[in-house]
Parts: sequence; C-alpha cells; structure tokens
Amino acid sequence: MRLPRSRAQIVLGIALLVTAIVDFETGPEVNFGIFYLAIACFGSWCVGERTGLGVGVFAVLMLAANHRFGFDLHTTQVGRATLFWNMLARCLTAIFVVAIASGLRHALDQARWSATTDPLTGVLNKAAFQRRLGSLVSHAQRRGDSLVLAYVDLDGFKGVNDGFGHAAGDRLLCDFSEKASDAIRSHDLFARIGGDEFVTLMTVPNCAQGDIAAERLHHRLSVILRSTGHAVTCSMGAMVVPAQQVADTARLVESADALMYEVKRGGKNALRVARLDLQPAPTGQVVLPLRPDRRKDHTHMANAA
Repeated sequence: MRLPRSRAQIVLGIALLVTAIVDFETGPEVNFGIFYLAIACFGSWCVGERTGLGVGVFAVLMLAANHRFGFDLHTTQVGRATLFWNMLARCLTAIFVVAIASGLRHALDQARWSATTDPLTGVLNKAAFQRRLGSLVSHAQRRGDSLVLAYVDLDGFKGVNDGFGHAAGDRLLCDFSEKASDAIRSHDLFARIGGDEFVTLMTVPNCAQGDIAAERLHHRLSVILRSTGHAVTCSMGAMVVPAQQVADTARLVESADALMYEVKRGGKNALRVARLDLQPAPTGQVVLPLRPDRRKDHTHMANAA
C-alpha cells in the first residue's frame, strides 16, 4: 500500500523479466501461468488497472509462444482452433482476476478515504485528527518542539445558511477549508471537527514562536473569510505548550475549545492564546486547564495543577 509508484514499476518490470526468462528456459513442461497472474495483480494493485491488463495480455502471448498448451501452430485446424480458444480463455481469466484486484484496491482506497476525510470539505475529519494528533505530539516531543493547538469557530455562519441557503453555506465551508489547508504547512494538521468548527495543530521551535504562529493563523483565516463575500468571521482559541508538557492530548483540545468559547462570550471575532511555559511544571508534566482566566483577547496562562 505504501510502495511508491516508481518503485512498484521497477519491481514489476524485474519480476516480469525474470519470470519470462525462466518460463522460456524451462519450456512447455512447466506452467508459469500462476506467476504471471500474480504479477498482473501486483501491477493492477500498485500501478494501475491498465498495467495489470497489459501484464495479463503479455503473459498469454508468452504462454502461447512457448507452446504452453501442448499444440503446435502448424498442426491441424482443430489444434489451431483449440490453441486460439485456450488463449482467449486465459485472456478472459487474466482480465477477470485483474478486475477483481483493481476493484478491491478501489474499494479499500474509498474506505480509507471515508475513514479519514470529511466528505463535504475534503479535509481531515475528527476521528482522523484524533488518531494523528498523538503521533504528531510524540514526534514534537522527540524533537523538543512546542505545539500550537488552535480551535476555530466561524461567527455568523448560521446567517449564511438562513439567508442564502445551505448550498451557499456548504460552498463557504469548502472554500474556507481548501484555503485554510493551504495556509498551513503540509506536515501540520487541519481538520473539520463538525458543523462550522475546525481545529489546527502546528509545531513551532518554541512557545514564543507559537504566539506569533497563532496570531498569523488567525489573521490568515480572517482574510480568507472576508474573501467569501459573507459577513463571517472567526473566533479562535489557541493553546501554546512545550510538547514535553503534554500528558493528555484530549485535554489539550478541550483547553483550546474553552479558550474559543471565551472569545465567543467576549464578543467574537478575536483570538485568545494561553501559554503553559511561563512557570515550570513541578512534575515535568502538565494537567492542562479546562478554563482559562478571563482576560480578553490574549492570555498568557501559567501551569495549573
């Protein structure tokens, strides 16, 4: 599944060449049909259905050229007809097997896409974000980085649905999601949690850079929303924390969510940032606070037990 297409093509070419040589050298006594079918399935799975079909046709021609069916092209009319029928039957068998392999791959790809992707916007869904969150946090801990977990809610989105219809609301969500994904780095995470709520996880070298990253992100998202032509803004709460101090990723998300709701209650269309690096944690790990203090717009929060 993870084999790059270029490497798959190289493996396919080598396997096909070796099989053809051994097939030719052993003569018609040994049937290599099963090996050709396996290579055809591999080509269909890793490269594409057309490649698999091409390998299948090549295999049938090799079998016929090597008199695999025990008939000579210069024998009787019955012998030639039988050889033709055997070739046709094996072509159809190869097509059938390749079609099954290709269909299974497409079904698996679709299932994986559905399990990780929000069907409306095409960004990560909540379940996929939660699965990847722990991996990215662990990677940041090994590197000694800090994290910015931003929780975003779109202000005024309900008015778009009520005033312009749900189709307009869906277009706004899709446009916002596409441009917001482009506004962060490819290795950072951006997901739709549900409705008009989104979450982003970014890595930064230190917490001071996390402050700047959160402010830049809120500005970029605000610019994206203004470009939609609707009166929609965003309320954002951001947790900035050294990765080593993250003991519970679920609490990290909850804390950013709580910050976002502080913005909603304080007038919307603003950013609140909480930092957990201002005082050392006594035990080396932090139990993230569920409620920030109530200072408006930008909050530096010390560790909470």
